[in-house]
Amino acid sequence: MIKRIYFYLLLILLLSSSCARYKNFAYVQDRYEVTDSLKKYIDVTEGGDLILRPADNVYIHFYGLDFNQLESFNKQNGNRPINFNEVALYLQGYFINDSGEVELPVLGKVKLDGLTLAQAKDTLQAKVDEYLVGATVDIRLLSYNITVLGEVKRPGKLNFYKREINILDVIARAGDLGNYGDARNVILIREINGKSETYNFDLTSSDFFNSSYYWLKPNDVIYVKPLRAKVVSVNSPTLTVFFTGLTTLILFLNYVNY
Repeated sequence: MIKRIYFYLLLILLLSSSCARYKNFAYVQDRYEVTDSLKKYIDVTEGGDLILRPADNVYIHFYGLDFNQLESFNKQNGNRPINFNEVALYLQGYFINDSGEVELPVLGKVKLDGLTLAQAKDTLQAKVDEYLVGATVDIRLLSYNITVLGEVKRPGKLNFYKREINILDVIARAGDLGNYGDARNVILIREINGKSETYNFDLTSSDFFNSSYYWLKPNDVIYVKPLRAKVVSVNSPTLTVFFTGLTTLILFLNYVNY
């Protein structure tokens, strides 16, 4: 009887401290055979054009052969490339105000709200063509930040400098899921017109490739929920003490009965 009790207690301890199951970790499980060879192609939804909004920070620079004339149009003089550090980005960028406009040297106020980057470039090009011949425009979105929280290896705010960012890009930049990250419960939080909208990704299924949320937007928040195994692991010392005490009590009661 005592041996059987020990066996059951040991089994409970092993189960409580075991690792999370494979199906909670592996991505896109429905597209892979046991050999991990690709079963069939995955259709990925197309990313929509990024629309500029008030409070966006954009880098705008005019290039050309006449450096003297260009100095009046740029925050940064000459044809020097953009310096990608946080302080420089802040100083070199233009914030779109509440009216949807940026105020540029010489050109004055230009409305960019509601435009894609390509449309904004065309708008600025038309403006500068009124003053200069042969000038070109470079415009980039500087405020493309994604916040990653929860069970990833490097949580925090991530900065991106390209226009199309998807959920896998963000997970990769965050160092992938942590040991207790649940690939079935990755939550997107997005603010739309002052209201928070949430969407749940199941990265173990390829269905998320076809989601309209696959491509992220600036200021999105990604939260990776922890597995229940983490709760068990955190409380395992308490469970060990509990089962040790329970075993001692059973042995004592067995001794008394004899």
